[in-house]
Formats: sequence, C-alpha cells, structure tokens
Amino acid sequence: MVPAAGPVLGVDTATSRTGIALVDDTVVLAEAAFHRRVPPSRSLMPALEVILSAAGLEPAGLAALAVTVGPGGFTGIRVGLATMRALAEAAGRPLAGVSTLAAVAAAVSSDDRPVAVWLDAGRHEVYAGLFHGGDAAGPESVASPADVLADLPHGPILFAGDGALCHAALIAGRAGAAPADTVSGMPAGVAAATARLGRQALAAGTALPPAPRYLRPPDATLARG
Repeated sequence: MVPAAGPVLGVDTATSRTGIALVDDTVVLAEAAFHRRVPPSRSLMPALEVILSAAGLEPAGLAALAVTVGPGGFTGIRVGLATMRALAEAAGRPLAGVSTLAAVAAAVSSDDRPVAVWLDAGRHEVYAGLFHGGDAAGPESVASPADVLADLPHGPILFAGDGALCHAALIAGRAGAAPADTVSGMPAGVAAATARLGRQALAAGTALPPAPRYLRPPDATLARG
C-alpha cells in the first residue's frame, strides 16, 4: 500500500535504546530515544502518547507506521511489534516491518565506504549485515565476530553498532584492514531511519511483514504437547 502524504511514525525496540520518531518526508518532526531502565512493555506506549500529543496528532493522522522487526532483543521486538500492530489497526494505517540492521546502517553518516552493522547477540556472537549505498551487500547473519570478519571484503569499512564497539580490538586486527576503517557505537536516529525506510518500502511494495525476524530461535520457547 502506498502511504498517503503526511508523517510516518517509526519505532525501534530491537536495539539497546528504545527509539521513537515522527518523520514527514525527510523532516524529523519529533524524536526521542532512551535506554532500557524501564522495559518497553511499560515505557513504549506512554512515550508514543507523549510524542503524538506534542505533535498535535492522533494515530489516524499518520500516513503510515514502521517498526524494526529484528534481529535484536527478542522481548523488545515482540513488544514493539504488538504495540505498533495494535496502533496501526486502530488507526487504519499501513505498518511496515524494517530490518534492524538496515535501520542502523541508514542512521550512520557514511561516505562511500560500506557499512558493517554488528549488534550484540549474546553467546559471543553478533547479528551482522553489510550495506553499501543504502542497499544490503549480502545476507544478514548471526555468527562469531571472527567468522563475520573472515567474510568481509578488503578495503575501508565503517563498523557500527554495540557489537562493533565491543569487538573493536578484533576489528582493528582484521585481515585486509585499512587505515580508513572506523568503529562507532550505536548511531542516533535509528527510529527516524526506520520511518524513512518504512515509507520507501511501502511505496515500492517491498516492506517486510510486521513479524519477528530473529535469525535464530529465542532462548526460551513454550513447550508443546
């Protein structure tokens, strides 16, 4: 569905910071990001109400909604999806799923270098994706940092994400490392990037479904029987 003109609400609960943004075309109307001192199940809906109220908007006044679907924290993904599905249904507006790794890459200020996004996945692994010129340059994966490094091309790369920051020393010693390599943590503006990518994907008919994209099974699963 092609979204109508107007603001898009973007939400990220898959990374270490909950982010909310209202974006109209390329203009960020309102944005908030906060660490997880309070779990998203308790903090997300009140924060959404504050953002919408500050902008003088009701959910029905949105053109569309977008939410990160993973990979990332399992609980955060579930809470973000459930909240945004309910909001989209109540407002009668389309909801786009957005890859968390793509949203982080889009939030990074990059030159012509590829962007390697690494998010901490626990178990001494990272969720990883490589992007160049705004497009994915390969499949997303969950693997050990050493295995991910072995698959990266030679030449300068911009590394982003909390996983990249945790493994900065390993990255610095990678084969094919270049002096122009840069390692940064989580960029600001992930929720705003989610809103922009969501609008673009809805217009192009390429939006991900609003369903979890874990890349590996959750640590805890319900027993069947």
